[in-house]
Amino acid sequence: MLNEVYDTVEAILEGLDTGGESSRAYAEEIKMLKEILGYPDPAADALDEAMRRYQIARKLERLAIEAQDVTVALPAVPVTRWLDATSTNAATGLPMETCDLARLLQVLCDTIRAELN
Repeated sequence: MLNEVYDTVEAILEGLDTGGESSRAYAEEIKMLKEILGYPDPAADALDEAMRRYQIARKLERLAIEAQDVTVALPAVPVTRWLDATSTNAATGLPMETCDLARLLQVLCDTIRAELN
């Protein structure tokens, strides 16, 4: 599950970090998403996995607060399919829709926290 969260965060980051003026406008959000992706190695054990999930959930929650009124273009599929590789691959020709970034980040945070319990 954790790798799927990383993949989703990376897809959001790619949508925000397009270069130019828009990237400068969201520089802080881009920096925070890059921090979330800062765990490239697999977790050593169950405790390490839980600690990472907790830290990611905290970062996502902080980012959701800062991302108020920010929108990103994501595939126009149900939220439950955002972690599906076919729906996150823009090359498949899926229609895109504008999404509230704060809401998306909070959903990811809530999902991670639910798995910790």
